[in-house]
Amino acid sequence: MKNKVLIKLVLCSVLSALPLQVGDVVPDFSVPVCINGTGDFNFYERANGEVNGGNYKVTWLPIFASW
Repeated sequence: MKNKVLIKLVLCSVLSALPLQVGDVVPDFSVPVCINGTGDFNFYERANGEVNGGNYKVTWLPIFASW
């Protein structure tokens, strides 16, 4: 019973926290390819804490498709 209530609460909070709704325009969030200054960017080395000394990262990739 507690698990069901907790799941419903989490789902409601996630769904109500969405910043964009249907029909909204996404603001420009682009960055240059060489944002880190060296011209290359390796997600594995940058975000994997087992490789980079315990500095774990969460990567959010907004992926869009137009049909």
